[in-house]
Amino acid sequence: MPRQVVMTDKVARPRVPLSNAVKAGGLVFVSGTVGFAVDGQVARGDFGAQIRQTLDNVKAVLEAAGSSLDRVVKVNVILARAADFAAMNEIYRTYFREGNYPARTPIEARLMNPDLLVEIECVAEV
Repeated sequence: MPRQVVMTDKVARPRVPLSNAVKAGGLVFVSGTVGFAVDGQVARGDFGAQIRQTLDNVKAVLEAAGSSLDRVVKVNVILARAADFAAMNEIYRTYFREGNYPARTPIEARLMNPDLLVEIECVAEV
């Protein structure tokens, strides 16, 4: 399978030079995805709303690439605040089927936009 850039209008257009995802070697590599709605708005200060929008965005990118959340093999979750870890787990588990959870690494780090509380990147099978 030749390398293929994946872009979709189901998520906010990136403001920086990146692709929503890249397909290569039977895998799709989803770029760090945040909670911007298609209209460019973000739920400031609302972690629950941001992680739901972020996971919805990841789902939309995966579908545009011919994959799905069920095919995700690795996830990195970047949290702006470690205090959101429990809430992240509660919401995260509603997007992935129990018994089919992907490998995952949670990281606490300051995100580039101070309004953002979570960013997620992943790798999935196509």
